[in-house]
Amino acid sequence: MAPLLRGQLDLGGDMVPVDEGLLSRFYLQRDDQPAWCGPTGPKSQADALVLMLARAQEDGLREQDYALEKLRAEIAQWRVPGAQPDLRRLLGLDVMLTRAFLAYAGHLQRGRIDPRTIHPEWNTPVQSADLIGLLQTALDMRQVGSALERLRPPQAGYYHLRQALRVYRAIAARGGWPLLETRADTMLVRRLREMGDLPVGIDTPDRGQLSAAIADYQERHGLAVHGRLDGQTLAELNRPVEERLAAIELNLERWRWLPHDPGTRYILVRIADYELDAVEGGKTVLNMRVIVGKPFWRTPVFSAKLTSTVFNPYWYIPRSIAVKEILPLVKRDPDYLQRRNIIVTSGMGLQSSPVDPNSIVWSGLNADDFEYSFTQAPGEGNPLGRIKFIFPNLYNVYLHDTPHTQLFAEKDRAFSHGCIRLEKSAELAEHILRGQGHWPLARVERELASGINREVVLVRPQPVYLLYWTTWVDEEGLLQFRRDEYDADHLLRQALRYR
Repeated sequence: MAPLLRGQLDLGGDMVPVDEGLLSRFYLQRDDQPAWCGPTGPKSQADALVLMLARAQEDGLREQDYALEKLRAEIAQWRVPGAQPDLRRLLGLDVMLTRAFLAYAGHLQRGRIDPRTIHPEWNTPVQSADLIGLLQTALDMRQVGSALERLRPPQAGYYHLRQALRVYRAIAARGGWPLLETRADTMLVRRLREMGDLPVGIDTPDRGQLSAAIADYQERHGLAVHGRLDGQTLAELNRPVEERLAAIELNLERWRWLPHDPGTRYILVRIADYELDAVEGGKTVLNMRVIVGKPFWRTPVFSAKLTSTVFNPYWYIPRSIAVKEILPLVKRDPDYLQRRNIIVTSGMGLQSSPVDPNSIVWSGLNADDFEYSFTQAPGEGNPLGRIKFIFPNLYNVYLHDTPHTQLFAEKDRAFSHGCIRLEKSAELAEHILRGQGHWPLARVERELASGINREVVLVRPQPVYLLYWTTWVDEEGLLQFRRDEYDADHLLRQALRYR
């Protein structure tokens, strides 16, 4: 009779917690037969799993989450000549191996945490796969290692960040780096060469070469680029290697939240980098600069589905902006609303009706008794520009064009109230509307030039991800770091229970 493994599922549970229902279904499908062990002990695929778990740190994961040392010790017990069979101990090892596989596979595939635990508006389902079927097939084919390898995110950005993690782990293994002082030229040269900012082979750089290397370092760390070793640059250089390692690990976790299906089309806004990528087949097919929320009016981190494109949009001005910013202007200049083509209404929803702004005594209004709504009609000067992209969310955040294109030349582009302003809105519309009929760029431009308000609902909504990455590898292969201005790393560290 097959051993009743489902009665032993509590074995090892305190070390490798997984979905108990998943574990039970796996052994039910096997008629309670062990998966990893035979009558004389663990089989070869147990060793293959241990080898993979030993590489968990290459993905910024932690081998202790899979009870690796305990597994090694238990397997070693069975490899001792003359080891006596112990059925309960054998079943316990089998369950521990299954727990470790399911936990590690889940972490590789969709991350250690559900992003909704720290970002409640994360509406895109987490990555999923038939892990039971995957495990059974991997065991049958004796391909446990390769099955786990295939669960990693397929994007090149993830691969390059893993490579960066390996480099920084090697630096940490050598003892990290010493603190720099302003005049420590030899140590500075060594550090810049180690970071890749000073080309290998330049042992004694002249002033121009050293300035260029410092400028490259400043560019990669989001600092003012001038090539001088100022206090801010020195402070960044003196951040411990452990801090850099933690940042890389946290951002590898964020990569695992994104779609792994290479056929998925999605929009990724990299808030800290002020950039947007349109991704298709795992590759960026359109990139542009964006403007995001001010530090005190942050663009939130979340995901949603982009459902429609609006040409020549109306701007339904949020009450907070209407009261704090526009009302004071109207009090000083009664013609402001007319010049800006702003419509005044009272009432809510279907009960709203237009109001003649000249009938209102603006000077007597304040935030408490303001009962009106402002809507700016399409046209020149509309802050939304000529187009906006809607992905419904509680924050009322969306992507949109802007008439203030000069701001895209700024290095730090945190100027908005939370929405994302686009450098290439027409090109993004062409990309998004592909497959919605004939929408080449020329037609998009004609639609925009018409001045007519029109909404095009997408037949196939696209995922949109707003992520605050604090480190990444850019299109040129350069490792970038940014300060955690939004405190996003802190939240993720807490959720992951970093120690």
